[in-house]
Amino acid sequence: MEDNETIEVIKNRRAIRDYQTSKDVPDELVHKILEAGGYAPSAENQQPWRIVVVRDKEKQRFIGQRAVNRTIELFGRATPREELERRLSYIQSKASLERTIDILITGKRFEYIKGEPETNGAPVLLVLAVDQTHVGNSQPTLRGTGGVYGWSGPRHAVIAGSMMMENMALAAASLGIGSCVSSVQLDHFDDVGAISELLGIPFPHWVPILCLTLGYPIAERTLGPPRQGPEEIAFLDTWGKPFTVGGNK
Repeated sequence: MEDNETIEVIKNRRAIRDYQTSKDVPDELVHKILEAGGYAPSAENQQPWRIVVVRDKEKQRFIGQRAVNRTIELFGRATPREELERRLSYIQSKASLERTIDILITGKRFEYIKGEPETNGAPVLLVLAVDQTHVGNSQPTLRGTGGVYGWSGPRHAVIAGSMMMENMALAAASLGIGSCVSSVQLDHFDDVGAISELLGIPFPHWVPILCLTLGYPIAERTLGPPRQGPEEIAFLDTWGKPFTVGGNK
């Protein structure tokens, strides 16, 4: 069966980290991407998400530097080199592997978030925040019961926000705009607080969890890490029993 247009966009989407800094993304296209994001599903249609569109270069640099610093701390200090090599084992070329590791341990991998011309930074940065009090807001009998009786309030908001983020990344790809999802600058509590203060996000009610850069790619990226096929990741009825086309009867 041939892929339709939607599946082709999904398969061809790539993380873009090098942008044409001389070419801005018009507000009309940013609006279209945000609109597509808002069509993501959410429990009870509560839509527990808000987006801060960051065009201010000083704010972009602040957020990007947080990502660079945490990357240096995580990959340059906390993660053993053999673990980096294991994670990147799909890279066949020794030179490419060394270059990729260097980009990680020096923090260069996230320089693009700063939006600076000298590092081919992204013109636009979207910061996604989700409502920590998501579950039960529309049901008085459940209000305030997140984490009690098996309910997990913040979890639903994170799931919904993640689906919104994927919608926006795919919408951007369909419009010829490159994007890259990042969270390293929001994985540490201190960074979450600092970025919330920078952008006026009413933390801890609203919590920033993901960022998405937008911009026109310098070059088309066609290659990416190998993907596991359905025969490797899917089971039929029971864990370990492969799901195969035509072999499930």
